[in-house]
Amino acid sequence: MRRTITATAISAAVLLAVSCAKERGTSTNEDARRYFEAWVAVQSKAHPEYMWEKAGSGIYILEDSQVENGEVVTDKAYVMVEYTCTDLDGNVIGTSHEDLSHKTGINYDKSYYYGPATWTNSDAALNVGVRDIISGMTIGGTRKAVVPSWLATSTRYATEEEFIANVTDGSDYIYEIKIADATDDILNYQCDEMDRYWKQNIQGLDPDSDGAAENAPYTGPDGVQYQECWDTSYTGFLFRQYFNTLETGEDGSPVMTFEKDSTILINYTGRRLDGQVFDTTIADTAKVHNIYNPAKTYAPVEVKWSNDSTAITLGESGDLINGFKSMLKHLHNEEAGTDNEGKPVEGFSAGETATAIFYSSLGYGYSGSGSAIPGYAPLRFDITVVKEEEEE
Repeated sequence: MRRTITATAISAAVLLAVSCAKERGTSTNEDARRYFEAWVAVQSKAHPEYMWEKAGSGIYILEDSQVENGEVVTDKAYVMVEYTCTDLDGNVIGTSHEDLSHKTGINYDKSYYYGPATWTNSDAALNVGVRDIISGMTIGGTRKAVVPSWLATSTRYATEEEFIANVTDGSDYIYEIKIADATDDILNYQCDEMDRYWKQNIQGLDPDSDGAAENAPYTGPDGVQYQECWDTSYTGFLFRQYFNTLETGEDGSPVMTFEKDSTILINYTGRRLDGQVFDTTIADTAKVHNIYNPAKTYAPVEVKWSNDSTAITLGESGDLINGFKSMLKHLHNEEAGTDNEGKPVEGFSAGETATAIFYSSLGYGYSGSGSAIPGYAPLRFDITVVKEEEEE
């Protein structure tokens, strides 16, 4: 998986996370204030069902439903939110909800990520208006509020007058936010998510169970029995490889070597943990997951392996995300010679597979990649060996 960051149209997540407002000490922003106050006066009479409660640095809370005795997220470092953002006329600017995105046509694509977004809950990451909405909310709680344009800044001023005097070029928005979860340790949070996913989707266990399944025979989609082998498990990275044959030592562990500078051909598929594929070398898989690109060549890709992970290349590129590079590094070849039945073993056998999942620090980090991979997203990759590259 190459390290590619796709430039996309401005999304609501960007509007929420980063203030586009310019701060100027010379503008009083009086026209913006008069317009906003007139809008509030008209709408509060037209919609008395809303609270119209002024809070924080000047937001207006319209609806507020929090979980009684629920965990307050005000001081949490990260919050996972479902949201919709509209302008004052009700036009959707952005949303985390797939059905609404599809209905309104706001940058909709079946392959895009829809679900809770992870926001860093700080003044540096979120504008003042959004942070004021989140303040006091609980996990499971919802709140709808209007944010005036002068709060579209990450700089906190002491008074509303100072905001109005210094912040211009923002826009008025209405946000509807639900807190899905919150944490102070985003990497540990992802590890817990990965553990549940691994147990349920790889091991076939109850995701809330303790412990891990022992190595056991695995029947592949072609009906062939494979022997599975846990190779390694460390923080933020889980890996498993399946072998057609497997020579083991006295302690039952695999006896395998992998020659430096070996070359193999693989197919790979990368997906989010919700199952959506974002990259693959297999045309049919791309079509099924709505990411097929007729300009792309779908074919097995060459991997040049090395015991030095920095020297591993995929095709012509060595610029790979660390999780995928780590997966390639942890592939193990069977020792040349014969297997337990006396059959010759020359290296990888076609059809042998490996699976890895890893947290965002080994992937695309806090920013994600385009609209398909959100920030702080754990990823899964599956590799199938096509054949061993023949020497010239």
